[in-house]
Order: sequence, then C-alpha cells, then structure tokens
Amino acid sequence: MNIVIADDHPLYRMALSGLLSQLASDTSIIDCSNFDELLDHVESSLKPLDLIVMDIRMPGSKFQQALETLKANHPDVPVVVVSASEEVSDMTLALNLGANGYIPKSSSRDVLLSAIRLILSGGKYFPFEIFTADVGGTPNLNAAAPSKTSRVASKGTHALTRRQKNVLDLMAKGHSNKEIADALHLAESTVKVHITAIFRTLGVSNRTQAVLQAKEIA
Repeated sequence: MNIVIADDHPLYRMALSGLLSQLASDTSIIDCSNFDELLDHVESSLKPLDLIVMDIRMPGSKFQQALETLKANHPDVPVVVVSASEEVSDMTLALNLGANGYIPKSSSRDVLLSAIRLILSGGKYFPFEIFTADVGGTPNLNAAAPSKTSRVASKGTHALTRRQKNVLDLMAKGHSNKEIADALHLAESTVKVHITAIFRTLGVSNRTQAVLQAKEIA
C-alpha cells in the first residue's frame, strides 16, 4: 500500500506515518511538508498510490487548488483531509471539492484508523456536524456515505441489547465472527444474527461503519 502524507508539522507527520503503517504490512509512506511538495510527488510517483492524506492549511499553493488538481488528475485515488480545523465551512469545502473524508486531528487513533479503513473500502467519512449546521456553502449530500450519520447512531446504540453490545465491543477489538462466538459461548450463526441486528439498529451496512460510529459516541 502506497500512501502520501502532507502536513507542515514534522512531529505530527511522524506520528501519523507510524499510525497508518498499521494498515498493512507492506505500507510505504512518503511525507511532504506543503502543497507544492505534495503535488510534485504525486505527479512524479512511479508507483500507483492508494491514499493521499493532507492538511487543509499548509505553505505553498492554496488548498482548493491542490485538491482540485489531485481529484482531476487522479480521480481514483482517495484523498483524506486530516486537520486541526473543526470549522464546518472547512469540512464543507473539502466535501464539495471531492475529498473522500475529513478527519479532525482531535479524533482518537481508533477513530482515525477506522475512518481510513472505511475510505479505503470505498466509503466516505465526514463528521456529522457538516450535515446539521447552517453554513454558507451547501454540501453535496449525495457524495457523503454512509447516508446515516453518527447522530442516528447516538440513539441506536442505546437500543442495542446487552448481548449485541458485547458483540459490538469484540468487533471493535478486531475479533472475527468465530472468535466472538468462542468468547461469548455462542454459535457462529447466532453471532451473525446479532451483527445483522446491530447494523440495522445503527443504520450502517458493514462492520467498519458500525465500529466507527460506536467509537465516536463512546
């Protein structure tokens, strides 16, 4: 897996590189300190890229110009904004320019990794505030997935049974259906039924979305 990270803070780049290296055993990460370095590296890369992670405010070219260029020249490469800004206007701008996700730097490492995995699997991740606040730009809601937001999940988790919460907790720890069944002394088929019910209650369609939403409101 080939990833490019662009952030003008060296220590954060180092920390983020270490975190994203957990995504796969063969992860290769190149880090850049500004928009111009990012664009130069992406254009000159001899290897196909799997993910681009960028801050919204860095030296060099403007964020809008950089993101528009990346999405125009490399539409199949997911671009994720990881920023200290939690302004809804910044989230909306990233969404409308075609970013595949926006993750605040205040997010926990588990939420960040879950969000990245969701994006790599073809989904999108944006904080639910973007869909509830009244800001100048109108976000392209059709581009955001899943259509249910964590605001729905915040109600749904309270509706889970104790056993379903146990299953969800083990899912969040990365256990397979068989491992969950063994830990809870259940048949694997019963675990599958619980997982289906969890998906329906939380309004999600896969394990990553369920774990991500559960962690956001924990």
